[in-house]
Amino acid sequence: MMGRLLIFGFFSILAILSGIGIITLRNPVYVVVALLSSLIAVAGIFFTAGAELVGALQLLIYAVAIAVFYIIVISAVPWEKAKKSESHYRFEGLISLPVVLFLYIEMIVVFLLGVKASPEGKIAKFIEKFGNTEVIGAILFSKYFLAFEVVSIVLLMGMIGAVLIGRKESQTYEDDTA
Repeated sequence: MMGRLLIFGFFSILAILSGIGIITLRNPVYVVVALLSSLIAVAGIFFTAGAELVGALQLLIYAVAIAVFYIIVISAVPWEKAKKSESHYRFEGLISLPVVLFLYIEMIVVFLLGVKASPEGKIAKFIEKFGNTEVIGAILFSKYFLAFEVVSIVLLMGMIGAVLIGRKESQTYEDDTA
């Protein structure tokens, strides 16, 4: 138990430092590297908490797909033209720091209490009977099926919007150079 707590602490500190790097670094490539480090740390937190499926999904979806997408966007956008001023949102970053710290404290409390904090320990019995993956699938595709489908549609709309905005911005930069 102590070893898991130390590993959890290591990944938590790594995630916090990476989050600070995301807010404070100026170079977009360094920001993506800090983001990737943060995503890997969060996956490590999931693994130490016993949520192997969520940790694997974190690595596959976020650490691989989203980070590669950000790198492609960074390489496609002409940053010299897009950078109008040197202002980074440092004030907003400092304001969000207490919120982030509160969320990490909440995560630590949930980790320490674990599944036993659920009413009557029903989740713990369900996990012992079926396993981690089956529990997530059963809950996700029964009780939260509608929410799951709505989130997938929202993500699809966000992806289409990002493509349209990126296309509009590239046309704007081309018009400025002419």
